[in-house]
Amino acid sequence: MHHASSCSEAYRALPAISCNPSACELFKMLKIVHLVTGAAALLLSFIPSLRSEAVSLYLQNPDAICLAFLGLLNLILAPVIPYWNRGPRHNLQNLVSALLVIAVIVQTLTLLVPLPGIAGQPAILVSLSIAIVAVALHLGVSFYRSYTPSSAPQNHDMGNRDTGTVKWFNTSKGFGFISRDSGDDIFVHFRAIRGEGHRVLVEGQRVEFSVMNRDKGLQAEDVIAALPRR
Repeated sequence: MHHASSCSEAYRALPAISCNPSACELFKMLKIVHLVTGAAALLLSFIPSLRSEAVSLYLQNPDAICLAFLGLLNLILAPVIPYWNRGPRHNLQNLVSALLVIAVIVQTLTLLVPLPGIAGQPAILVSLSIAIVAVALHLGVSFYRSYTPSSAPQNHDMGNRDTGTVKWFNTSKGFGFISRDSGDDIFVHFRAIRGEGHRVLVEGQRVEFSVMNRDKGLQAEDVIAALPRR
């Protein structure tokens, strides 16, 4: 029971370890903004058809369909916004959120004002272009992969290595923390574990690793099993 309790306590401690309070608050706020923006866009897209008392006209109004589409885009993103602790990916992800909200605002004005054009271009084209840029940035940020030992030639530098004990490791999510013998806890991802196939670590396991400074801070790389301490 004590073992299960310690695992549960370590898992609950994840937010305090993995992100600072201000960044976590911003992260939660972005989720709420996307939920509210998406729901509002869906509701507002029906207003013109309700005014004309002909809901069937809704499907014949491209501005309304576009606004509904942008609303759904915000709702889809809300629960799956990736969290980046720091670096350019964090800033770009915030830009993605801002662009999607701006796209909804522009399209809402296009539908309800109505606003036929912006800078000589159809207003619907402007909002769609903003959304396309946001989606492209989101895909670029999400699919970007940092240099990792698993994707690089297996020329491992055995000098300047650190050792520690696995504090906890979530096998379903593929990450955890190692308590370093030389200092604080350090983040570890399953891709940093040397080997093939299903790579996991076990709580209490002794490991040896290199320390690298990544976008999210210090991380363990090239993790291998180490001899237990005597």
